[in-house]
Amino acid sequence: MSPEEQRLSRADLLAALEKGWRHYLPKLRELSEEEQARYAREQGFARIEDVIAHIFGWWELSMQRTLQILSGHEVPMVNDMDEINAEIVERFKHWTRADIEERFTAALAAFEQFLIDLPEKALENNHIHLWLSIDAIDHYEAHRLPNGPQLPGA
Repeated sequence: MSPEEQRLSRADLLAALEKGWRHYLPKLRELSEEEQARYAREQGFARIEDVIAHIFGWWELSMQRTLQILSGHEVPMVNDMDEINAEIVERFKHWTRADIEERFTAALAAFEQFLIDLPEKALENNHIHLWLSIDAIDHYEAHRLPNGPQLPGA
């Protein structure tokens, strides 16, 4: 169900992180190197590290944009997602797999804590709700591993 169809609570978003993203790296490690390479190509990336960086890069961007909105700043629309994706991949292209996975784990913990600390009223803002719902649920389903759990209701 898309974020436009259902108003999600903080508990819904946190449950999605727990049921989906928390299992991402362990499930990824279950795949062979060949399966990981195929998955990365199918996702439109050259390397699995690029996929992982893309995921946490969007979490970090969403948290940043949410804080800007909450502090009363205008947040421009994202017009070129491909450009942002390319910037994220470029920024992390020289990182090792271990460093990328460590950043993913840290970003996931930060995203979870961000949701815990977020005032419930913030989710009433349509932009904030949309961004966080996309990152917690829709983005997971878009990048779900072949052996990864499906989120309930997705």
